[in-house]
Amino acid sequence: MSGAELLTTLLKTISDTVLIIDSADRVNYCGGGSDWVQLTALRGKTLQALFNDEVALLLSSLCEQSRRGEDTRQTELTLTPACSPTLVKLGLKRPCWYRVNCSKLADKAILSLHDITREKEIEACAEEARINHQNHQGQRDPLTGVYNRNALVPMLNQGVAQAIRYEYHCSLVLIDIDGFSEINKRYGREGGDLVLQALASELEKMKRGADFLVRIGNDRLAMMLPETHRDQSGGMGRRVIKHVSRLEVQSKAGPICFKVSIGTASLRGPDDTTEAMSKRASENLSIAKLSGGNRVEVDEA
Repeated sequence: MSGAELLTTLLKTISDTVLIIDSADRVNYCGGGSDWVQLTALRGKTLQALFNDEVALLLSSLCEQSRRGEDTRQTELTLTPACSPTLVKLGLKRPCWYRVNCSKLADKAILSLHDITREKEIEACAEEARINHQNHQGQRDPLTGVYNRNALVPMLNQGVAQAIRYEYHCSLVLIDIDGFSEINKRYGREGGDLVLQALASELEKMKRGADFLVRIGNDRLAMMLPETHRDQSGGMGRRVIKHVSRLEVQSKAGPICFKVSIGTASLRGPDDTTEAMSKRASENLSIAKLSGGNRVEVDEA
């Protein structure tokens, strides 16, 4: 077996991609684990013919330093289909990340490309999860665990847009704790916090998977109800009042029973807006509270 044949056989056994580059920046031999490495197709081609200017310049610089006997730094390289139409024809179908080392062999340079695509994908997934977690935490109310008011408007806009597009219904329900300031005075801030937590917990149990629960104020929560018309939103409000009437919150200052007032608004058609719905729900809530509380006010038919 000749030296060239031995080298070719050896290159076939390694997982890294290896390019042996001569002084004219031409590929003398190649092999390894990449789909696009094909000896007959790459041999004799220059780095400039195989890669775009940026990648070719980087690899050429590494090879020149190695041929001069200088130490080269380990480099990370991304190869995309846009980087090399030639490699696309040979099998480069998606972006690949490589960790590149370069060393000297007589008057030639050896480029060793270690595939780190999977590592980069894992890093990207971890970073995405971290960002999502931060966003998730940033949109949560620390006391009740439900979403905070920053999350309501985008979700309400999305729900209204989908309802208009697909000719569905949707409703907004506002829930306000009656006499909350008196609860805080009598049972302390801790008692008020326990009431809020109990209400949020009860609403979480009652809502459907597609419903969206938000704390929007000191004593107020909101629920975005997709595919829910006026009568159904009123029914939901009545069920909330019934469930709340059965709750008894245990505090250091004694058991707390409380009631809620509810105002609802439902999408009236394609010309309705989230702002108009929110205003109507708020007005209906005010009517419920001014009428003595512990009741539901819905949109006019």
